[in-house]
Amino acid sequence: MNKTFTHHVALLWHNLRIEGKVKEKYDKKKSSSGLILSGILLFRILFLGTAILTLSSSNTFAQGTVSQNILVKGKVVDDVDGLNLPGITIMDNTKKVVGVTNEKGEFTISISKGTTVSFTMIGYTTLTRTFSESQNNVVIRIKESSSQLNEVVVTALGIKREEKALGYAITKLDSSTFTNAVSSNWTDALSGKVAGLNLVRNGGPAGSNKIILRGENNLTGDNEALIVIDGVVASSSSRRTAASGGGVYGTSGDIMPADFGSALNDLNPDDIENVTVLKGPGASALYGQRGANGAIIITTKSANKNKKTLGITFTSNTSWEQVNRQPDIQQEYGQGQFGVSYFSYGGTEDGSSTNGTSSSWGAPFSAGGNYFQYDPALKGRGLTRTPWVAYENPINSFFRTGLETSNAVSLDGTYKNVALRFSASHGSNDWIVPNTGLERTSVTLAGNTNLSKKLSLNFKVAYNNRHSDNLPATGYGNQSLMYWFMFAQPNVNTDWYRDYWVPGMEGRQFVNITTTNPESPYAISEQYLNTQRRNGVLGNLQANYKFTDELSLSVRSSIDYNKEQRETLRPWDAAGNKFAQGSYRVTDINSYEINTDFLLKYDKKISNDFKVSVTAGGSMMRNHYGKGEMRADGLKIPGIYRLENNANPLIAVPDTSNYRINSFYGAMSFTYKNYLFLDLTGRQDWSSTLATPTRTDNVGFFYPSASLSFVASDFWKMPKVVNFAKVRASLSQVGSGGTTPYRTAYNYVLAANGIYPDSAMTNPNVLPNPNLKPLKTTTVELGAEFRLFKNRLNFDVAVYAGNTKNQILNRLVDRASGYNVAVFNVGRVDNKGIELAVNGTLLKTRDFKWTLNGTFTANRNKIKELADSSVVLRTGALGGGQVVANINGSMGDLYGRGFLRSPDGQIVYDAVTGYAKSNTTDLLYLGNTMPKFRFSFGSGFTYKQFNLNALFDAQLGAVGHSLTFSRMAALGKLKITLPGRYNGVIGDGVVQNPDGSYRKNDVTATNFESYYNSLYGSDQAEGSVFRTDYLKFREANLNYVFKSSFVKKLNLNKISVGFYGRNLFIWSPWPAFDPEFGTLAGSDIVQGFETGQLPSTRTYGVRLVVGL
Repeated sequence: MNKTFTHHVALLWHNLRIEGKVKEKYDKKKSSSGLILSGILLFRILFLGTAILTLSSSNTFAQGTVSQNILVKGKVVDDVDGLNLPGITIMDNTKKVVGVTNEKGEFTISISKGTTVSFTMIGYTTLTRTFSESQNNVVIRIKESSSQLNEVVVTALGIKREEKALGYAITKLDSSTFTNAVSSNWTDALSGKVAGLNLVRNGGPAGSNKIILRGENNLTGDNEALIVIDGVVASSSSRRTAASGGGVYGTSGDIMPADFGSALNDLNPDDIENVTVLKGPGASALYGQRGANGAIIITTKSANKNKKTLGITFTSNTSWEQVNRQPDIQQEYGQGQFGVSYFSYGGTEDGSSTNGTSSSWGAPFSAGGNYFQYDPALKGRGLTRTPWVAYENPINSFFRTGLETSNAVSLDGTYKNVALRFSASHGSNDWIVPNTGLERTSVTLAGNTNLSKKLSLNFKVAYNNRHSDNLPATGYGNQSLMYWFMFAQPNVNTDWYRDYWVPGMEGRQFVNITTTNPESPYAISEQYLNTQRRNGVLGNLQANYKFTDELSLSVRSSIDYNKEQRETLRPWDAAGNKFAQGSYRVTDINSYEINTDFLLKYDKKISNDFKVSVTAGGSMMRNHYGKGEMRADGLKIPGIYRLENNANPLIAVPDTSNYRINSFYGAMSFTYKNYLFLDLTGRQDWSSTLATPTRTDNVGFFYPSASLSFVASDFWKMPKVVNFAKVRASLSQVGSGGTTPYRTAYNYVLAANGIYPDSAMTNPNVLPNPNLKPLKTTTVELGAEFRLFKNRLNFDVAVYAGNTKNQILNRLVDRASGYNVAVFNVGRVDNKGIELAVNGTLLKTRDFKWTLNGTFTANRNKIKELADSSVVLRTGALGGGQVVANINGSMGDLYGRGFLRSPDGQIVYDAVTGYAKSNTTDLLYLGNTMPKFRFSFGSGFTYKQFNLNALFDAQLGAVGHSLTFSRMAALGKLKITLPGRYNGVIGDGVVQNPDGSYRKNDVTATNFESYYNSLYGSDQAEGSVFRTDYLKFREANLNYVFKSSFVKKLNLNKISVGFYGRNLFIWSPWPAFDPEFGTLAGSDIVQGFETGQLPSTRTYGVRLVVGL
């Protein structure tokens, strides 16, 4: 028994040592370093032990046994320049991998006598050689293929296609894109790498991203790309659910929202194999009613059936994050109003109180002096005068360095002809705010097997868990940290806020250091809690049956399920009239989407020149969303957060929706001589959200598309500098907006959130539309791709134009009808743009490689039709700010009250006070919130085992309104308000003369507080509208892959270590934190109005990857 057990251990260790991993040319898995914590060691012991026990009980684990007949050694080089080629895959005639070239292009293979082996790598033609005897110093020379686009990519519905056959634009990103510079939310890594892609970001540790492709075309805001994971439409995982209570402008006193993120954020980037971005409707047309906004196709890693040894990989990431940018705060004047020359905490012999204000127009610190101030020991006015000094910037003193760690293990092998891959990961985020962060755990299992020569089976299942004891509220209100920051006084030490309870009133009353408005930031982070517990499962099971070599059938069933519980805790004495006795709210959310589909495929080679492929299929989808919320607003006993501790009647707030979509779809692909490709697709959707018994027109909706790809370089002889040339075109018509239920029938909801007996209900105030249609987007796309100078310089350009009709809008109706609004199909938005992607290899030698890459995007839209002359899409908090849709205007047009200006555009100042005058009669056009241009540029350097990459990206042409700037400037918190505090200030503009003419302003405003309020205060919006142009140093990473000779000495397969950074620097005229902001608006994230934005962070990290 002991000998057998020892034999199994030795055999397992031998298998771990001989594991090989096929790599693409120079595409070593770019990794970064981190600390392997004790959890990783536990994983190692656990899985090694499991494998040993498995081997002890049954010696059925497939082992890589190779014949020792002949031994062949040599190297593979480029046929043109003679450079060594690492990562070349060597397979025998059974497609079994027998070797892979090392970093020097060298290989050693052991094969049977007379075996024919093939040498393959993407971008090169496959070369075969037959060996009948052992050989040394063999040199294999392989040529670059005429096209680097023979790579297979995953397209809509999981259909795999050759990239060169596609008649529409896609971008494929490999796993290193998401692991080289790891982000807390993996979708951050898409920035700057895909032409036409825009991320609208919200802050915080669970910060959500809204992914938009090719601009916006839906007036209601439903412009997000469809998310598909392993063929599963992840509508549940990508759903953001609105928080309990009110909005981000929280002065109403209700609960302020926290960003709880979505399950999509929790996908482990180490499990991602690749991501294919289907940019336009032409690419995503087979998704029909949900395909108008493009799609993000995520493929996770699978097991390799040809891999006969057990592979184990450990990864560890550790990163630190800090606030990367902040407003320009003044530290020269303290609390007070109108330039008062002293300070007094309450009335003292020095004078009346100057503490009852949030403004910082008080006495200068440079004058020195001693005043009666707040004493943290007494929690009130001090008994003696203390020096009048400025303390540390509140951002620097309160926000700390955050820490995020993640550790993962993956196992990959074959057991009884079943290829299996298992992974597990755990991560924690201790954010920059005390007592704030989250933890994540994920487990995945993937497998595939051939049950017979004709029948194969594969499955993938992923479980993820996230929990947080506190996520920060966002916005402008007493429950928000940023509200405190806007009101923070330079003469108050942030440490004074740490002890925030009134002595003897712990849990019942907070200390007020400055005014009654802002709470202690420590009280907010420790007492105003937003907790979350979420569990999710996403999986699919697929069977493939091959009737003949030409006919095959795939049947698949999938589920995307998430269950979440949130708790909102507010203590006694919480800000807002509703919560004088605190509040406790519990929200339970269950959502799922179940889909069953089939796909029948027929491939026929009509002749040597002509091939056709026909695909037909159908699907049945069921979507459910259920949200139940119970509110105990008012607690009998402070600090006891249970529903039964309610001081007032419990309030129930339900929210439920269900819908179904049944579909049939088909595609035909024609290939002529492998250079001309034509694709035709069609999909018919029947949606329950649009089906009613009284409907008078078609219940189903049809969505067609056609695309053409012509590889000119395979048809005409091109100049030597042109290695590949392709033109493409597509025409498509797809839908959107048809997944919101209950707009075609009358709806009755619980009255007053269910506080009335017998479940009393309200009459509907929305007049439904039984003939409602989905939005219909028609798009034409043209594109071209070029590979020049031996594929050293590559271009991909696309232009597109389209329109979206049947916009679903609510329109005001006569109250005499008994309704407030009615639902209509009305409105049209035209959308057009251009995209360019460039990559090149500037220098390439045996040991060194220098690459450059870049993208450029320009997008424009115009509103051509509306039900009314204008529609207000969203409103800001101050100065009448609105984003308004006007006929012949653009989505994102920002309006608001502004300055009164002279005919030549100068600000008009009051001839008496010197204050800036406001235009009180009209809302002025202030700019557009959507950027006109986006571009990125990056570079990569490879030297032997080192790899260095850097990426910059930028946007131009958009504006936004900053509430943070407006409030802080109006309160004297910013350096921009320093001029004139001693002798008054003269504004830059003109004064109107009595005769109506204008002269240069010569009036001194001596009341500088009112002067700056006239420029930046809440009476108008124009003074706080700024360009959101930026240039960002988005990411950088430096990786080192240890030499195989060193790694083998350690009995390991691979070791790599890396260092990375994200959002390292921002250059922008934006006056707040980050110009790339988004603001929570229910379940949406919107642009245009920054309302109490949380700080964005700069991240530094290390990553370690170890393979056994």
